[in-house]
Amino acid sequence: MNLTDLDALNDCRKQLADNYLRHYRNRGYQMTFPLPITSTQDESVIFIGSAISGLKKDYIAPLDIPETGIVTAQPSVRTRNIKNMLASDFNPKWGSYFTNIDTIAPYERKEKAFDEVLDFFLTTAQIPERDLVLRVNSNDRELFDLAASRRTGELEIDANPERFYRHSIGLQGIYGENFNFAVRHKYSRQYSDVGNFIIFRDEETKKPLFLEVGFGDTVIMQAREGLNHVMDCYPFPSHPGLDKNYKFKDCIITSTALMREGLYPSSRNQQSKILYKYLRGLHYFASQAGMRPQELSRVLYISEKMIFGDVNAEPQITELFKNKQTRIEELNLQTLAELKKKGLTK
Repeated sequence: MNLTDLDALNDCRKQLADNYLRHYRNRGYQMTFPLPITSTQDESVIFIGSAISGLKKDYIAPLDIPETGIVTAQPSVRTRNIKNMLASDFNPKWGSYFTNIDTIAPYERKEKAFDEVLDFFLTTAQIPERDLVLRVNSNDRELFDLAASRRTGELEIDANPERFYRHSIGLQGIYGENFNFAVRHKYSRQYSDVGNFIIFRDEETKKPLFLEVGFGDTVIMQAREGLNHVMDCYPFPSHPGLDKNYKFKDCIITSTALMREGLYPSSRNQQSKILYKYLRGLHYFASQAGMRPQELSRVLYISEKMIFGDVNAEPQITELFKNKQTRIEELNLQTLAELKKKGLTK
């Protein structure tokens, strides 16, 4: 795949989010602007990892959701990969950085919301009906009946434990019942989960409170475009040590995204500590690939420009590696020793 193809994929990924926003704005939804990933507005999470975190304070907690509904596209980071990033047998299925395209709406909009999301998939995102599956729990009769009512896409019934169909947003007394949307991969023909349709309820009374319908941009792109991995949605310069190393790419894009928001690695707080781990992973994989400092700097520069459109994080990352190289290598050796004790690396 050449750089032109990669640029086209990146444009297509951005267009997917734009089309989602346009799809719902045309149906009367109110658009809200995303929070920085490093925002601490939602104290239940370290980073903003979903759109719901950015909507809690003003809309979810007070249950003050406009009748027309709300749509947003929230850049997000989920850090499950970083714990075992240096483990030799760890191959992450998902990337840490993605955009959560999301809507919330009053419960009374349930049938209409379902029609709207089906129209998004089939018309706007151009997913063939035969490639769409709804994963439902038959015990959730309301959701089951809704999913079965339109006869659109395939139904997968009770294929997972009940917890698969439950959702939490870090607010006491509220839980969600969901069915999942999955899309068939263009080439492998395997289904991958891309998002949820959720009814949130009062935990005690089971009274329905509101709806959420949300998806990850990269997982939709991976299935629809037939990509090997979600990280293939992003353009990186070609390099033998980078091309198939999705962990290296994950560390680059996540570190860059966080530092573009002004976060700096340190031991000051959880955000800074986690960023430091991603940067250490970046340095480790660059060393494994035999990249010289100038070569790595060039890779970071081109990657940031291609993915984000401009460059402001790369100089800081390059300077950090110059000043902290010995300490980063010491910390990585400690991490590798711990992983070796656990049998997770050679």
